This record gives sequence, structure tokens and C-alpha cells, in this order.
Amino acid sequence: MKTTKYYWFTIEPYVFVGISKKSVLLYNTLDTVTIESNEREVVKLLQETLHENNCGVVLLNDERYNQKAIKDFIGILREKFMGDVIDITLSKGKPVQLLPFFNFSDKHEIYQKHNFSTFKNVMNNLSELIIHIDNTTNIEKFILFLKSIPGTPSFIIVNNCWNVDNNYELLSFFNKHPSPKDIYCSYSNVIALQPRFENNFSYRISVNFPINMQQWNNSIQILLNQKLPFEFIFDVTSITDCQQAEQYVERFQIEKYRINPVYTGNNIRFFEENVFLNREDILSTPITIKDIFARQAVNIYDYGKINIMPNGDAYANLSHPPLGNIYTNNIYEIVHKEVEEGKSWFRIRNQAPCNDCVYQWLCPSPSNYEIQIGRFNLCHVKE
Repeated sequence: MKTTKYYWFTIEPYVFVGISKKSVLLYNTLDTVTIESNEREVVKLLQETLHENNCGVVLLNDERYNQKAIKDFIGILREKFMGDVIDITLSKGKPVQLLPFFNFSDKHEIYQKHNFSTFKNVMNNLSELIIHIDNTTNIEKFILFLKSIPGTPSFIIVNNCWNVDNNYELLSFFNKHPSPKDIYCSYSNVIALQPRFENNFSYRISVNFPINMQQWNNSIQILLNQKLPFEFIFDVTSITDCQQAEQYVERFQIEKYRINPVYTGNNIRFFEENVFLNREDILSTPITIKDIFARQAVNIYDYGKINIMPNGDAYANLSHPPLGNIYTNNIYEIVHKEVEEGKSWFRIRNQAPCNDCVYQWLCPSPSNYEIQIGRFNLCHVKE
């Protein structure tokens, strides 16, 4: 009489499993090696493995184990050190296995876990204030609000503060504040800080094409004389702009820079060819378990950031509704509203078509490009 043998099928805890209705992707977070399969039996096996009651371990009889699709898959899995099968006679019981499984069903469970109802825990999530100022800004009230903010979130000062009334008072406040401060301005509008205002300041310089060489050279000289850190951000709308940016980087030996594609409404082809992701793009950068968990919980671009406009309106993302006004709401009320009702910090890839894609949590969070273009996914991946 034939005796049925049984095996424990296991996935290693450092392996992330992406699964859809028709395919699976296993991603080794230690060495970035992947395994993909669209075999129906393999998909079914991984679905069982990921079920919370199984905790990453499934019992196989020898008949199922010897199915060609499953046996071939397990062979590759073992070869790449991403999983194993164990004869149950060699085990005292079901193995204990921990998978990188994010077990919060929605953001309200995250709130409860981290007790976001308390002032301290809510404010721990504030990491950056993007401050937009002009001559309509009430500088005195603005400074009072900034003084009320606990901790040391970084400040990004947008627009030209030198053209603002009472700019000395504003710069004095920032200079005394221990937070990092970035001045974000156009290359055509760079003005040197006075020596007494050089405490923890740096520049973010936006550049759009075509470039005015006189203004460019003047800005370069100011930045070199300042001896403060600076980064160039090249706003590009075409491949020609990208090529020009590369020429400027090489010619002026710019060490720190970023290429920032700008959607105009008429350059979708440029985005499809240079911004949209394909499989190779998604897997080109190592992704840790921490990265994967973060992408399942929060928007990595917006989380922790608040924009304050010249009139005092506060936004987590300028494309979404305001959270309040700094002249009538305190920072706790503004941040708490985003946590409870906002659309920015917790905007993740949980909508179609991403919610049925094996790369769902390996992709970066939705960006502002998705909002501007009107598509939830900017990729060439087809399931």
C-alpha cells in the first residue's frame, strides 16, 4: 500500500510576493533577484501561502508537489534561495515563518496603531514645511505661526523673499531656527544672503529653457561666492531640454542637480518615452522591506509635508483641497485634518489598474504627474 508523503512549502521572510489573479512575482530584497510565473497552479499555491492563517507555510502532499508546474517552480525557488520544501518527518511541527506582510487594511488601523489622536504622535509626522511668500504675506503673523511649530522640520522657502516687506525680520527668524533651510528660487532671481544670514541655509535653483546666459553667469558667480550648498533643478519638457541640461552640467561642472520633467499638456509622448516606467525601470533600484511597507502605508512624495501659501492657506498637496489657514488654525489642527480626512499623505496604489498588478508595491507612490495627466498609473507594464 502506497504511503502519501507530505511536505512543508515555505517562502523565506526576506522575499516579497506580489500577486494578481493571473500571475505572481517573488522579489528577493537581499539581492534583487526575481521569479515570475503565470502558471495557474503556482498562482494558487502562492495565494494559499499568503493567506494569513497559513503564515507563509503550506502543507503539500507528494501528488501536488510532483505536479510539473509546481515542481519546476520549487526547483527555481530553492536554486535562488527564496524558499524551500521540508519533509514533515524531518520537522517536529509546522515551521514558523514571518513574511513581509503588511496587515493594516486601511489608514484608520494605522491611526489606531500609532495613536495619531495625540498631539505628539501627530506632530512626529511633520517633516517639511514648504513656505510660499510674497508681498501679501503678513510676516508678523507668519512668524508667530512658525514659532508655534514643535521640533525641527525642514523649511523650503519658495519665491523671492528679498522682494518681501519685512524680509529682514523673516530671515532673522529663519537664521536663528536650528532647522535646515532651503531657498527655492529661479536661476534668474538668485541674490546673495548677507553673511549674518548664512546659518544652515542652502539653495535649490530651478532652471527652465531657454537660458539667459547673462543671468545664468551672474547666478553662478553669486553661488560660488556664497560658499553655501546648492542644487540645480532643471525643468525639462522635451528630450532637447534634457540634452541641454546635460551640457550645462558638464560645462559648469555642477555636482548636485536633478532633472525635473514638466508636463505641459502637449508633451505626453515625451512622458511616455522618458517618464513612464517599464518592468526594468521598476526593478532597476534595490527595494528593501522597509520601502515596500512604506509604499503600502503612505505616499512617499507627500507624507510629512505641508505647503503654506502667501495668504496662509495650508495644503498637503497643492492639487488637493486646503486643510485650513494658519491665521485661524494651529499646526496640530492642520496636520490632524490631513491625517483624518486628507487625500495626500495616504494616497497609495490601491486603485485600478495597480491593485491587480504584481508590481503594485514595488512601484513608487503615485506622484503629481498622475494628477496632472489624469492617469493613475504611468507605466508600460501589462498584466
